Amino acid sequence: MSGYRALNPRAKRVLAIIWLAGGVATLYSLVWPLLGGHRLSVTFALLLLIICTTVADLFPVTFEQGYEITVSNVFLIGAIMIYRDDPGQAAIVAIVSTLVWQLVNRRAWFKVLTNVALPTTAVVASSTVLNLVGWRDPAHLVIGTALMLLVYFLADTVPLTLLLASLDGRPFQVAYVSNYAGVVLELVGIEFFGLIFYIVWAESPWLSVLFVVPTVILRQAYFQVERLRNDSVRALAAISDVIENRDEMTHHHTQSVSTYARRVAERLRLSPDEIWQVTVAGQLHDLGKIAVRDDILFKPGALTDAEMELMRKHCHVGYDILRHFSNLEKVARLVRAHHERYDGRGYPDGIGGTQLPIGAAIVAVADAFDAMRSDRPYRKAMPMGRALDTLKKGLGTQWHPVVGATFVQLMLEDIDAQRSDPETVINPPNVAA
Repeated sequence: MSGYRALNPRAKRVLAIIWLAGGVATLYSLVWPLLGGHRLSVTFALLLLIICTTVADLFPVTFEQGYEITVSNVFLIGAIMIYRDDPGQAAIVAIVSTLVWQLVNRRAWFKVLTNVALPTTAVVASSTVLNLVGWRDPAHLVIGTALMLLVYFLADTVPLTLLLASLDGRPFQVAYVSNYAGVVLELVGIEFFGLIFYIVWAESPWLSVLFVVPTVILRQAYFQVERLRNDSVRALAAISDVIENRDEMTHHHTQSVSTYARRVAERLRLSPDEIWQVTVAGQLHDLGKIAVRDDILFKPGALTDAEMELMRKHCHVGYDILRHFSNLEKVARLVRAHHERYDGRGYPDGIGGTQLPIGAAIVAVADAFDAMRSDRPYRKAMPMGRALDTLKKGLGTQWHPVVGATFVQLMLEDIDAQRSDPETVINPPNVAA
């Protein structure tokens, strides 16, 4: 969200609902103590929870796909349980910690309102459910806690998904699955960790201070896992770079394909996870060429049938390398299929139409265009107009019609941008003018 005025009307309506819900939740949490005879007061418990939640918010784990996870929910769930008969106290923890986090990061005013309203609503809604079910006896406590966790999860994820869906035009169901399918276990695990925090607190509030240590370890575990995933991608990308750097004419090819592929995926409004997969697939699509002999890979003339058969194996090899990485299984399938055609006459599996993954279709167009626009030992780079005409002629046969048309439209927009501003660069470094 670059600016409030730039948001579409639907997104503004969703924001208004989120702010209204946050305002009602805040007002409700302030009125509740008066109805129950409680008074809001600053205590050791409240200060500890605010400090822990704030610190957790300030150190999120950022996933490559664009997700951010913090372990602050550990302390918010703990606050809900500790103040289960007084949602106002738990709401204060959510409001103060989130407000500090937003101000430290200097977020825009509407982002501050939104990011404060979301956890406040989740805390108050789940606290209310726990109170309605009751928690005085073990049976009610178990049922109430389970429902509280469910309501918290939904209140924490559904409004944000509605907002994101309104921003990029995706259906809610698609946005929800794509945004949370990859992190649902982490989110649920953090909530249950919050219950453990409460159990320790119930035994001894002072002992719970030590719980900060395993919470930090939990955060570091998420961080290390994600770093290992990122490192594996970077290592494979480095290998791919070594392969293409052996030939000056294909230098930067994979980076160019990756950039093109990401732009098309974004224009098609794919999910953040799908955009990441397409971007990485573009970067690693030629990884399998590590198994292709140099005399074939850099042959200045046309390949023989036997040599072409060996060259085509790079799709299999790339797939076989990547499929062993759990976070790259979907990327592996895109790499395997990046030489398939929409009409089913490609290789290695001859799939097409609806069987062809949209990500593979994107990489195929990006790869073909960059190859056409680059010098090769056996030909000079095609002019921009001829390359775009070639893509247009192949729509619905060699290339996915929607993907290909989207790519052409992006290139035409780049040409228009360059005409209006001559300093605009529309070609990656290895592309001839």
